[in-house]
Amino acid sequence: MSSAIVGVLAAAEGPSEPLNPIIPEVNELFYGLLFFLALGALMKFVFLPPVLRTMQARTDKIRGDMEQADAIKAQAGSETADYQQSLAAARAESVRIIESARAEAEAERVAMVAAAEQQAAQLRAEAAAEIAQAKRSALAEMQDSVGSVAVSAASAVVKTDLDPEAQHQLVQQYLDQATSAN
Repeated sequence: MSSAIVGVLAAAEGPSEPLNPIIPEVNELFYGLLFFLALGALMKFVFLPPVLRTMQARTDKIRGDMEQADAIKAQAGSETADYQQSLAAARAESVRIIESARAEAEAERVAMVAAAEQQAAQLRAEAAAEIAQAKRSALAEMQDSVGSVAVSAASAVVKTDLDPEAQHQLVQQYLDQATSAN
């Protein structure tokens, strides 16, 4: 059946020139040009504006993002500088506090050494006073003992009792002379 249709169409056309596959027919050129212009108008007025708007929006968004990134970078730089400055201030403050603590500790140490030296001096003075008191007490006891021994010896030599008061005065005079001679 398809061969019959091809035969009928060939007979209806009549004798024609052989078809050139490179050069199109005039009606094909007309319809091709018409559809090309319609498609060009459709692209230019319908399809291209949304694409251009989308591309412009994307360009604007990228530009805005870059400006925002630059602003954030600048802000981060200033915050970093502020942080570095506050860190330096904190370090300086810590050094000042440490130096202050060292000075206070040194002052406390000096005060404690002075107090200890004062206490030692006071203890030495008290010990010296106690030694002097003990020396006076021992000397007085020794005078009494020497006086008693001397009276006993004198009594034994004299074989008479001497008055203890007179004897005591005699021993005292002797001891005063002996101590002043030294």
